[in-house]
Amino acid sequence: MHIKKRLAFLLGLTLLFVGALFFDAGQALARTAFVMEIEDGGIIAVSNWSNSEKVDARVRLYGVRMPLFKEPYGKEARDFLLGYLPRGAKIELASVGHSAEDGLEEVLVQVGGHSVNYALVDEGLAWVDRRSCKSSYCRRWYLVEHNAVEARKGVWGLDLETPPWQWSN
Repeated sequence: MHIKKRLAFLLGLTLLFVGALFFDAGQALARTAFVMEIEDGGIIAVSNWSNSEKVDARVRLYGVRMPLFKEPYGKEARDFLLGYLPRGAKIELASVGHSAEDGLEEVLVQVGGHSVNYALVDEGLAWVDRRSCKSSYCRRWYLVEHNAVEARKGVWGLDLETPPWQWSN
């Protein structure tokens, strides 16, 4: 009987841990959308329907900031994002909340099980937003950002006098 209680306890802890991971990533609010347009600053216009011409929402990538089109690596970041998210691409959005700046919904974006937010940081084409990225996975993104800095990828290959998070966006 003692073994059954111990197993039940361990199973309960495991379920709590898995549940915490599941809900921490915002997956409870996940939905499918289709890319309409990539806008400046990591904003994506999306439709709720495939082959629609109607933009149903504009969302911002959560926890990361990309250079604006006019800034160094802005074009490269947009082109990379267009490669991941061409017009009409089916994506999964997990809502994390709304931006205090402009009220846009902030989202985690996945394509084929791959995090677009993460990929941008990994390639040095975005940095972790020091003001807004507060979730537990942001710590992982800081490590990925550090690796991009060390490898001098993307914006980190520039001789920066001002860190990119102090640029205009």
